[in-house]
Amino acid sequence: MSESISSQTEWDKLRVEPAAIPRLARADMAISIVLGLLALALAAAWTQTVPASWNDISRVAAMQARVEQGTWALNNSPWLDLTEDKVLLGENYFSGKMPLLSAIGAVEYAVLHNVAGLALAPDCAQTANGCAYYWLTLTLVGIPFALMVGVMYAWARGLNFSIGVALLGTLALGLGTEVFPYALTLNHHVPAAVSLFVGLYALVQLAPRQPRWLLVTGFAATFAPLCDPLAGLFAVGLFVLAVVRYRAQALYFVVGALPPLLATAWLDLQITGTVIPPYMTLSGYAYKEAGDQRGLAGAGTPDDLPQYAFKMFLGAQGLFAYNPILLFALLGVGIVAFHRQARLNLEALVVGLAALGVGLYLAFRTGNLGGNAYGERYLISVVPIVMAFLFFAPPLFKTRGRAVWAILFAVFLGLSVYSSFQGAANPWEYAQPPFHLTRNAETGALGARWNVRLPFR
Repeated sequence: MSESISSQTEWDKLRVEPAAIPRLARADMAISIVLGLLALALAAAWTQTVPASWNDISRVAAMQARVEQGTWALNNSPWLDLTEDKVLLGENYFSGKMPLLSAIGAVEYAVLHNVAGLALAPDCAQTANGCAYYWLTLTLVGIPFALMVGVMYAWARGLNFSIGVALLGTLALGLGTEVFPYALTLNHHVPAAVSLFVGLYALVQLAPRQPRWLLVTGFAATFAPLCDPLAGLFAVGLFVLAVVRYRAQALYFVVGALPPLLATAWLDLQITGTVIPPYMTLSGYAYKEAGDQRGLAGAGTPDDLPQYAFKMFLGAQGLFAYNPILLFALLGVGIVAFHRQARLNLEALVVGLAALGVGLYLAFRTGNLGGNAYGERYLISVVPIVMAFLFFAPPLFKTRGRAVWAILFAVFLGLSVYSSFQGAANPWEYAQPPFHLTRNAETGALGARWNVRLPFR
């Protein structure tokens, strides 16, 4: 691969030691903040105003019950019959979501409800000063999205990529992936995904100068799976990286991990009487209304594994069909992982293996493709941390034949941005990707389908 890299400076980006990463210049810090604010403004303009799926209704019900009724039980919630993302423990129903994000939201909702008079009831627009859903979504999900955009630019500049390349990669992550549509609705996927990315950023670019930044990595890496358990493999990977890179100083990681762990354990004790979250209490799904929600992340066994996996990654609900720019990011992961002298060689290996593990789990152990929603939402936690390696793929990373790569990149990015705004119109409604492959379940014959439609909204 080294023969295809046309610039010694570009090759140096792969092999310079992490300790050589410079401090972020003030101008770059300012640009990073501005980009984050622009992302927040975009989220504010598009954020949904009412819950529209079992997923966010379940969390809304938990917040409302905790603040207005003083309990996590949903028995008296007006939302109870509008969601199946719930568990039955004894005689009480509880949200089927991990409780940490709901608890943080409940604190905010207590202020919005008691001070501003906002509500979360289904009829909040008629019976209160307004609805709290928009503000909860913007703060709990929109702000993490804005943070992700700002950190992406800082990540690229910290790795010595040009301002133009940093901006292009930031645009690709912010507007060309399924993170943006889900940043507009109340869910756990985006906060978890952003936490993993922030944890990687702190570990790679901040901890080499001051190991205490591993406190941030530990907190973020632990917070992520306590919002979305599918982020667990990446959390383990970040811990392994901390131990290998920093040895005894990885103790900072452990200390940083304690607050979200202890908070979640305390919440679980209130709800289930054990330290096992309600989401993972499988007996809670053993009631007839649960339908196919009988375990972790829509757990089940697909009837046709090859067809299901094809549809999940390349087909009509495929991650790479909705966000083809991710293929360039995976190429970047591979380039770095297979260069032993690369500064992020181990990081790329860990990210690649964790992504593979999550993909295999979802292909073999789920059966509903994330339900009736835009894209393959179960894989959102994978997206930002994989996209971090986009800068090491052509054409952002200088290679021979750059013009051809640039054309492909432009096409894939255009399709990805189109798809992202298509999903932003209604994240909880299925929409066909702009272009996807097809596969005949009986013969295995492949085809393709073009689905571009305008307008988005």
